[in-house]
Amino acid sequence: MIYYGYAGKELYVDLTNKQIRKESLDLQEAAKFLGGMGIQLKQLYELLKPGVDPFSPENPIIIGPGLLTGTGAPGTSRVLATTKYPETGAIGSGSGAMRFGFMLKLAGYDHIIITGKASKPVYLNIADDAVEICDASHLWGKDIVETTQSLWDEYGDCGVIAIGQAGEHLGRLAETICDLGSSLGRGGLGGIMGSKNLKALVAKGTGSIKIADPERFKRACESLFERAKRYPYHADVVRYGIMQNWPNYERQLLFSKNRSFIPNPHKINEELGFEAYKKLGKKAFGCPSCFIADKEIVEVPEGRFKGLKWSTASYLNAAIIAAKLGLKNAGEAVKFGDMTDRYGLDQLGFSDVLDFVFTLHEEGAITEKDVGGLPLKRGDIDVILTWLEKIAYREGFGDVLADSWQGLINRFGEGVKKRTEIIKGREGVWEPRLSGLGTNEFAQLIYPRGPNAECGGSALYTLNQPIETMRRHAERMGMSRDQIDRVLDSPLKINIGRLTTSSEHWLAIFNSLGLCNRHVNNRFYHIDIVSELYSATTGVELSPQELMRYAERVWNLFKMINVREGFSRKDDEPPKQWFEPMRTWDGKELFIMDYYKTKRLSREDVNQWLDDYYNERGWDIKTGIPTREKLIELGLEELVPDLERAKI
Repeated sequence: MIYYGYAGKELYVDLTNKQIRKESLDLQEAAKFLGGMGIQLKQLYELLKPGVDPFSPENPIIIGPGLLTGTGAPGTSRVLATTKYPETGAIGSGSGAMRFGFMLKLAGYDHIIITGKASKPVYLNIADDAVEICDASHLWGKDIVETTQSLWDEYGDCGVIAIGQAGEHLGRLAETICDLGSSLGRGGLGGIMGSKNLKALVAKGTGSIKIADPERFKRACESLFERAKRYPYHADVVRYGIMQNWPNYERQLLFSKNRSFIPNPHKINEELGFEAYKKLGKKAFGCPSCFIADKEIVEVPEGRFKGLKWSTASYLNAAIIAAKLGLKNAGEAVKFGDMTDRYGLDQLGFSDVLDFVFTLHEEGAITEKDVGGLPLKRGDIDVILTWLEKIAYREGFGDVLADSWQGLINRFGEGVKKRTEIIKGREGVWEPRLSGLGTNEFAQLIYPRGPNAECGGSALYTLNQPIETMRRHAERMGMSRDQIDRVLDSPLKINIGRLTTSSEHWLAIFNSLGLCNRHVNNRFYHIDIVSELYSATTGVELSPQELMRYAERVWNLFKMINVREGFSRKDDEPPKQWFEPMRTWDGKELFIMDYYKTKRLSREDVNQWLDDYYNERGWDIKTGIPTREKLIELGLEELVPDLERAKI
């Protein structure tokens, strides 16, 4: 059988029994779910028993690239990790990038399915047909930079996914890093690998991916490059990466949810933000096939951390989090970013729980004695570094925070939930009191895996877009005229609930095909181009409308695998903090507003958009889950029995 687009093999690794086997990819199944996120969710649905503890050897990890990864199509280096995540107890596909997925595909594998638990630390080495479970005793205890560099030294040009000390100690905030340039698996993937005694994965491939129609494929790729060339801010994006959009990000993210106030943005910009960033040394790099090269190695030019270099997807998160934790300059932000990556700790999750503890101390609710004598001084880089180490190694009170919000609830009681915006076990990323309730903010409620930076797709990623711009973007995402009309049939100009459904389908396409979802890449794709790339690559004609239908199937599967774990509308409710005022640095009060900030929203308004979201999807409005009719319509008949077993 000739596989076009797909590598054609799946790799099964049983760590308990040290067994490795290779199987041919079921092409019909892969095509039905597009690849990447879609096929991985289907595989996990069949392998995972409902209710399994995420740290159990019975919780599989499925890692692999999207369909177009390895083809050379622009911006197609995504790698997905699908599993049951311990921070939220939900199932989903974390996404990363860099070289690992590309190398795995060229080695001949679409996915790795990892089960069991090794009796001692190991790493998995994949070099074309040669696959080996190797002793990792010499790597255990090392940080991610040391581990990755050691494996690069040994194997040369290869892709590496590694965990740090946070993963070794089964942290729920532990993630992995791909090739020192991309995080993967926010929500505890690092801890799951640690529970399996799996320190790293190495992939090196020398093969190639067959394209069904090379000339047609080339024309589709050229159309993408032409769109990129016409982008008026292309030079700025190449120069600054996603920091080019700092003014937009600072309005959406520059806040502390727990203290309910916003720091002075002008001061932050000078000390930590875009102005400070421009003074850092910078060397850009990108993933294979990237047409932006928006990742970077930043270097601190002066001060205590002079000469420190950090390889990162972007300085952005470090700047935002440094502001939240009160750090003083870009050098301290880079040090924070470097150490979180070395330990393998989720920067957002770490800062959320530590900010909460700092706030309790500032309000007089706890003392340093209550946290085992650890320091609670906000704004001190040495204090932050101490907490990073304690959480990574689960030492003292760090053991509590290593379990994220559940750890705090176990220690301080259910009252913790009344103080912060916990949605499905995790604090939200996007704050609607600052930015208005757009797709990113709203999607945090209904994203099956729990709130995440990418959960809203990209429909309203940028603030204050005119209606006509939004309409063009909706068309670019493959929305029909009827769908757009329903979205625009709203006294608030946009019905966010209805728009989010299509934005999620757009995200499902990106995560299934391996397309980069960063806004600096996403903006150049059009559903017609994506359809052309798919058809030219696979030789299977799939119209834009059919492609969106396939994405809807993937999203319903995504929802149903979490319905089977007990999730329903009860888990989609907006947190009460959204409807309380947030105070700005200059004393003003901010309230939750619609995207265009024309109306202060009530809980009833948001719940109505939830109703509209479920209605647009054809789901049951009362329970918030797919109906029998919808599953049958999408060819998911085998999932129908789970509706009855859910007993919602």
